[in-house]
Amino acid sequence: MVKRSLIAIALLALVATMAFGADGQIKKDGSWPTVYVALDLCTMPVVMDVGMYVQIIECDKKIIKLVQVDCASIGQSAFPCYSDCEDFDIRANFTAVLGSRIDNKADWVKGMTSYYDGESTVPGDGVVYKRTVCVDAWEAEIWTSGPGDEVKVADLTITVKPE
Repeated sequence: MVKRSLIAIALLALVATMAFGADGQIKKDGSWPTVYVALDLCTMPVVMDVGMYVQIIECDKKIIKLVQVDCASIGQSAFPCYSDCEDFDIRANFTAVLGSRIDNKADWVKGMTSYYDGESTVPGDGVVYKRTVCVDAWEAEIWTSGPGDEVKVADLTITVKPE
């Protein structure tokens, strides 16, 4: 008799814990199907940290090769003058403002500047956009340098910041 009473108490305790939901309310599930099927109980959001993303496509393959130009065309008067522009493709997931920094590596080039020809922002929609960066150099004392087809005179760094 005691054995049956213990079993009955254990079953009641089990049923009592199964009958109450997490919020203390009695479950009202209805009738269970005769075949075991998965039931949706809860939906949880899945989140992640997404950082700011900017990509210049094949930047390492781009070269700005300065060619001699009329000094007046770049607003300078210190002969000789050089200029060139390079297109590049860029995309971002935020509105990005482009900038540039020129690091003159040739002390015999006295003046050098970089700028964007056209738009210098990129919308943050992930679409690839074409942008153009230019470099002008003036008062280049080329007679003090050794000859060569592609003498490195500067490094151009493209910078980016949020709008």
